Amino acid sequence: MIGNIEDQFRKILLNRIKIRNSREYLEILGLSNPDLLSSFIMQKRDELYLHAYYHTRYYNQVFQKIGLIKNGKVDHEKIPEIPILTKDIIRNNNQNLISDDSHKRKFFYNSSGGSTGEPIRLIQDDYYLKWRNATNNFYYQNILNVDEPMVKKVILWGSERDLFKGGIDFKTRLQNKLTNSVFLNSFKMTEEDISKNIQKINSFKPEILRGYAGSLFELCNYAEQKKISLYSPKIIVSAAENLSDRMRATIESNFGTKVFNFYGSREVSNLSGECEKGLLHSFQFWNYIEVLDNYNQKVKEGEEGKIIVTNLFNYSMPLIRFEIGDMAILGPETCSCGSVLPTLKKVTGRITDHFTLENGAIIHGEYFSHLFYLKDWVKSFQVIQEDYSLIRIKIVIKDKINLIDQADIEEKIKLVMGSNSIITWEIVKTIPKTQSGKYRYTKSLITR
Repeated sequence: MIGNIEDQFRKILLNRIKIRNSREYLEILGLSNPDLLSSFIMQKRDELYLHAYYHTRYYNQVFQKIGLIKNGKVDHEKIPEIPILTKDIIRNNNQNLISDDSHKRKFFYNSSGGSTGEPIRLIQDDYYLKWRNATNNFYYQNILNVDEPMVKKVILWGSERDLFKGGIDFKTRLQNKLTNSVFLNSFKMTEEDISKNIQKINSFKPEILRGYAGSLFELCNYAEQKKISLYSPKIIVSAAENLSDRMRATIESNFGTKVFNFYGSREVSNLSGECEKGLLHSFQFWNYIEVLDNYNQKVKEGEEGKIIVTNLFNYSMPLIRFEIGDMAILGPETCSCGSVLPTLKKVTGRITDHFTLENGAIIHGEYFSHLFYLKDWVKSFQVIQEDYSLIRIKIVIKDKINLIDQADIEEKIKLVMGSNSIITWEIVKTIPKTQSGKYRYTKSLITR
């Protein structure tokens, strides 16, 4: 009886703070066929372009140069000529990208995670937040078929900024209580921490378990090693890091639950979410995604390219055709799950997670990761491309290096990077995560 009263009270409060049936969420639900979706995207893009043209110095100059705006209207034929927005451009034009009317909104500062070089500083606002929350709600409610705000959740997260600085404030603690959420800090994952996290998951018995791919993977490896049974939630959502096939298999086998991959970023938030059929549905009504080749031309289905994002609802600091730094394989326009949203087959990782040859060819980062799989003497590793023919391997070992395995790994690296490649090994006690708590198994220092 007490539980029912708590649930009713929670529903009332959740509705009041607009976590559930927001106007934005209902607007997304209205995009029930591809034509409505396409019309909505075109309208929102035009509105964003016009606002950026009239209210930011950077886009006023850029759009004038290509002739995008004519007589107060957008020339759609000129849209492909909008130059790609890079992180260096944002750093060098930060103030010129901020709208001159941003003071009229409840804006706040945000920054990228900083996993590849210097973080970038961004401005976002309440309008942006409403659409971000509505998009998140849409994914869980309409693609995963779960009432996310109401069900019990454990969130295995690791942002130093979010979890360490001053702890969690009262407002956040209240919201966590209302939404049945338990946060477990995965930034620091000693064996004692992992054991405590497992105990919490097993005792709380969440319907949803959400976390970094690397943190979930590490937890499962520990449970497997210690022969600890894990509670099986209804849904596991892997986010924030690239989910490899090996990670997925390990997590699913230990929890006995299907893993759904969710793709997002600090700069523009939710980008795509996996459905039951295994495809990642792009939230085009919120972040318009293009997948382009090295010549900035659209790739075909099944081809890989860099991800370019236009957030349709950040009017305080528009990010138009922003090169986020990730690569993906383009999926089909339609999916048998019934969603009208187009798809990505797979996000293959950050551009800097892949290695580059001097002739421009790209070697996937996962090629190097696979070389260390099933090596019992390896606790953790990181492969770094310092130059075209210089590879450094940081490695944490359990006892001593297996010389046969080491020679085999070097031979296979030289097979793709060139026979003259120099490979150095560095035995370390630990491999640090990025500032935002993520693992990077491969990293290229080549400027692209």
